[in-house]
Parts: sequence; structure tokens; C-alpha cells
Amino acid sequence: MCHCGDVRNNVLFTSAEALVRIRSREGNIIPPGRFIAVAEKRGLILSLGERVFEIVCRFIVQHDIHAMGIEYIECNLSVVQCAYDHLAQDFIAIMEKYHVDAKDIVLEITESASITEKKILLDNMDALRKVGVRFALDDFGTGQSNLSYIVDMPIDIVKFDRGMTNAYFDNGKGKPVMDAAMGMIQKLKLEIVSEGIEEKEQFAKLDELGIDYIQGYYFSKPRNAAEFISFIESNNA
Repeated sequence: MCHCGDVRNNVLFTSAEALVRIRSREGNIIPPGRFIAVAEKRGLILSLGERVFEIVCRFIVQHDIHAMGIEYIECNLSVVQCAYDHLAQDFIAIMEKYHVDAKDIVLEITESASITEKKILLDNMDALRKVGVRFALDDFGTGQSNLSYIVDMPIDIVKFDRGMTNAYFDNGKGKPVMDAAMGMIQKLKLEIVSEGIEEKEQFAKLDELGIDYIQGYYFSKPRNAAEFISFIESNNA
């Protein structure tokens, strides 16, 4: 799990993102870019995504995340999941099975998720939002992501992708683009997360800009559930 720090509360860890990791027979981590594509090709991505969501729900009820200072856990949706008619129905059933408060869940989508079956995606989002689930637009700043998409989709959080964040510091053109995007997103009263923060100077600058949340290796690399609990209990104490 990765962590998001609330800048204005002096690095209070307030949320986590559930990540899928698979190890080879030799014990090495297989990059998601390799096994996700295989899961999609073989028709396994729906069951994999549902399994991850169920693990997240079970984690939430087994551990008092709010006592640790965690407000919600993010879970990624694949393009295939977003085009699945019964996504909302299945996810709501899982939340009811574990008696999970939907407000403890944020589902991440990417713009590409709406390219093929936008109506199905919007119907799923509407049904899930009605029970309290929130949505984040992941990887903003890559592909075809644009502000009109933010206006069009019922999202609550916008996540600036690592490339966009780095461009702010490394590319003269990146700064005005990110400044403009941030200003417009804030006027829409959406929250902003900057991903890929690895250096203290980046953290300090984004603090000055008023970014809502920061995510990156500057705080921690991904950890398993037990390590995550220990990390949060130590740092949020």
C-alpha cells in the first residue's frame, strides 16, 4: 500500500492505495504492467479486481482504520471493470457482506475507462455514488486527460500523475500548465493529489502551492498489510 500525506497537517497519513503485486517462483516482484495485461487477455481481470476489492473491504473491517487516522482506502478499477454491467452490483454486495461503510472507499478510474462503454461506466459510478463511494481520476496529465473530462465525469479527487508533477519542476512549460489546471480544479471544489513525490524540495514546494494531498516514495515505498499498520501506528501517533 502507498500512502498519501496531508501537507497542511505536517505529514499526517490520511489514506492508502491498495496495490496488486505478484511474485515469481524465485520470489521477485513482477511489474503490474506485465501481469495486468495477461489477466486482461485471459479474461481474469474481473475476478482479480473483485478479489482485490474484497481484500480491501476485509482489511477495513478487521482494522480500525479511522483510529489510525486513515480516512479511506483507494482501489483501482481497470478499463475492463469499468465496462462491466454488474460492477456496481457486485461491489455493493461485497461491501454489504463485510458491513463496510462506503465512505471508506475511493475507486480510481482513468480517462481511458470511458472510451468504449461510457454509459456503463457512468451507470456504475452513479449506483456506487448513491451508496457513498467516491471516485478519483487517476493519472491526470497523461494520455488524453483534460479539464473537460473532469467537468464531464462525477469525480471527487484528481490525481496528478508523476510525469506531470516532475514536469512542474523540470520543464519550463510544465509549471504554468500545472498551475492553471490546479486553479481550475480547485474552483470546481475537487481535491488534488500529487503523485510521485520523492524529494524534500518537491514536498515543500507543493506544500506552498496548497496541494491537498501528497503521495510518493518520499514518505514510503509500498508495504504489505502488516508493515502498513505498523508504519501508520508509528507515524500517526
